Amino acid sequence: MTAEPQPAVRQHIFISYRRDDARGASGRIYDWLRIGFGREQVFRDVHSIGVGKWRDKIDAALAQSAACVAVIGPRWADASNLPRLHDAGDMVRHELVTALASDAITLVPTLVEGAELPKTAALPAELRPLFEVWNARRVTEDGWEDGIRRLIAEIAQAACLVVGPDLDTLLGDAAAAQQRVADLERTRHLQAGQIDALRRTLDQLTARLAEATAFERKGLAAAFAELTNGNTLAAEDAFEREYEAQERAAEEARHTMAEAARNVANLALLRDVTKAVAFYRKALAEEPEHAETGRLLGHALILLGDLPRARAALSQSLNAAIAQGDSWGEMAAQNGLGEVFLRMGNLAQLPQLAGRFCGLSMG
Repeated sequence: MTAEPQPAVRQHIFISYRRDDARGASGRIYDWLRIGFGREQVFRDVHSIGVGKWRDKIDAALAQSAACVAVIGPRWADASNLPRLHDAGDMVRHELVTALASDAITLVPTLVEGAELPKTAALPAELRPLFEVWNARRVTEDGWEDGIRRLIAEIAQAACLVVGPDLDTLLGDAAAAQQRVADLERTRHLQAGQIDALRRTLDQLTARLAEATAFERKGLAAAFAELTNGNTLAAEDAFEREYEAQERAAEEARHTMAEAARNVANLALLRDVTKAVAFYRKALAEEPEHAETGRLLGHALILLGDLPRARAALSQSLNAAIAQGDSWGEMAAQNGLGEVFLRMGNLAQLPQLAGRFCGLSMG
């Protein structure tokens, strides 16, 4: 006797939104839903869809979802987007029609950025139940904390999902931090651009909190708590760690790019010296202090007969080798410069090079 397949466990939340409508608000809702329910529990296409056929990805995500939050901004059903809602191939329409067809999904139409309820008569018949059957919620900028708290509580109750125990504290601290920024506008007389930049930084800190592991979450929560008292050190530290991590990644990326360019140049020497020179220069642009690259560029320029530029490249290589204490690289660069001087007929430079070369050999 074969066992019947078990229905999928529905513990996720699906966010439906139009990318050219309230993208910022949908992103903030996405962050707070992940903070409230867990970072792996919320699906939003731009972050979650990955590769593959979008209909299959969306259908699979909805099959695991207990709730679908439809973010409705002022352009959701305007003159530009209303015809798209009538198009069977439209992604937003497909998301909502699929969700509405499921008895296992709670629909949560959410009005943001001052949007009003769309006129249902203008909508395709398949989408009208979104507003005729389900109650719409409104989340405003002025009441963001309370609106998000109610939204999360209603989703949790309707879909039987568990909310993180620290959500209320985090929401309160985030709201207090935003109020601190508003106070700075009055007390420090900051420019509007500076205030906007501060608000974006707080939004970025919220996004980091949404992405955080359990261990990282404690530190970021502490940073928000300190911000309510006007202490920015913990938040600064969080972004400093991110900066250092990105700096290390960028350094590794630069080295990888330089190595790839050197490999192209090394191979091109067999066929096209001009191309080799171009790629040695690309490698040197990524790693200006790489003595070997400067030396290889110099020798390639000698092959092209461009002796002034060869001299400059080999001199750069020599200086880099000296700065790095690379005696072998220093001798190799000196040797290359000697060849340049010989070809240029600048014999007066050779005794000086020879003396330095001998000193390096004895050392």
